[in-house]
Amino acid sequence: MSEKSPEGYDYRGHLWFAKRPGIGRLMEAMAPEYEEALKGWDGKPPYAAYHMFDKAHVVMLTEQDIIPREDGVKILKAFRKMEGEGVVEARERVGGEDHSGEAYLITELGWDVGGRIHVGRSTGDLRTTSSHIVQREYILRAMDALLDAAEAMVNFSEKHLETITPMYSAGLTVYGSTNLMQHAQVMTWGYYVMAFVNQLEREFRKLEAAYELMQVSPAGSAIGTGTDVPNFSRRRTMELLGFTDLYRNCFDAEKHEGYALDSYAVLLTLSNVISGLFFDLLLYSTHEFRLVEPADRYCGTSSIMPQKKNPMALRWMADVTVNVKARLLEARNDEGMQRSWTDVINGLRMMPGFFETLKVDKERNEELAGEFWSGAADLATAIMMEKGLPWRTAHQIVATLVRVAIGEGKTPRDVTTEFLDEAAEEYPDYGEPLGLSDDVIRVAMDPREMVNRRTLIGGPAPVRVREQISESRELLKHERAEVEAKLVALSEAAERLEKAIDTLIAD
Repeated sequence: MSEKSPEGYDYRGHLWFAKRPGIGRLMEAMAPEYEEALKGWDGKPPYAAYHMFDKAHVVMLTEQDIIPREDGVKILKAFRKMEGEGVVEARERVGGEDHSGEAYLITELGWDVGGRIHVGRSTGDLRTTSSHIVQREYILRAMDALLDAAEAMVNFSEKHLETITPMYSAGLTVYGSTNLMQHAQVMTWGYYVMAFVNQLEREFRKLEAAYELMQVSPAGSAIGTGTDVPNFSRRRTMELLGFTDLYRNCFDAEKHEGYALDSYAVLLTLSNVISGLFFDLLLYSTHEFRLVEPADRYCGTSSIMPQKKNPMALRWMADVTVNVKARLLEARNDEGMQRSWTDVINGLRMMPGFFETLKVDKERNEELAGEFWSGAADLATAIMMEKGLPWRTAHQIVATLVRVAIGEGKTPRDVTTEFLDEAAEEYPDYGEPLGLSDDVIRVAMDPREMVNRRTLIGGPAPVRVREQISESRELLKHERAEVEAKLVALSEAAERLEKAIDTLIAD
């Protein structure tokens, strides 16, 4: 057996030899974004954030004449040398994690020069500042990935404006805890997916708020009272790091543990949206439902059951919120935070390809939409409107109809004027024939008509969903511009920092 398939399939994870594309049950290689998601967080400390803060801090100390200029220049040149070796590689080599910058400088320049970097700061603000830098980067990546996911979902919805499907009630109370899942009414796949687009739009606003909170700089707060070193400029460090504001109180900056929870709160709600959607899709992809089928690239197979096409990526997505919630107890711990951000971002990045390739069985959806009594409420409405009965009376007549029909093995297609009259006569608080025509009954219980009638704002009628899609497309444009502006601002700050270093080195 060849180690590689003709397509150059390099996956070497679980059961790789039985998952080669075009061989056996599956015809596609694993999606790269799914393979990336399985890797998760790389487990490395945020060396890039430490490095950025180290450089900005030294620039400020040098510009403010807090350390000798020649020593500041030596330190900055040493950091440039570190960048030549590789920031991560160099810092891992010398050790010290968050203090790896100082460890490197002492190794390269000795105590007299390298030991000057820590003037006016502490492990406290070194960690909180680095954490703010790391989290704002995660938030921006999440915002970007969310917009890509939402755009793919909008495109999917536009293709399925009129693809009817059953709506199940009450669905999920807390994702991961199934509640009822009974036939309720009828909707379309376009309408259903747009509901989650709307949820993602709200999550985007939360991410924006979280980003602004991460843009407040704790740099210079030291361990809670700042420093008594003259000319120390927290504002200059803030500018060089691309922050937009300062914590006004150093004790608040260092002891405010809530900043981590501010960020984590968005992880909780955003992961809930992702997992809620994919919990549904996981269920709808089973043989018993057969409403949708994910592409092979998001699936695995079984080592014993040849027929199995396991929607592994869907299960992974459905589990995201469970994993995020489980890490809440370590929310202040960088490891738990970074694992959770990585999972959520990877989940969002999987969604465009997933929705572009998701197959919807239109015939099966239509069959299930009309199979059970999803038109019962609409029939009650028709009775109310046509006969002037109170809603509750109409509701109870139809409830009687459904009970009797199920007992006699009848389906919604078997309902006639005569059968409805029997139910009306049996209901004790009415007790006489209704005389509702067969045409009115048929239209009331027709799945497609049920959808098309709901033209109220927020309803599933295609005319309304088109409006939602149009609004979402405009919002996506606006939100992409906002993300781009934030990225540009950080890029300009990074450029300012490098120019400041160049200026000091050149003098």
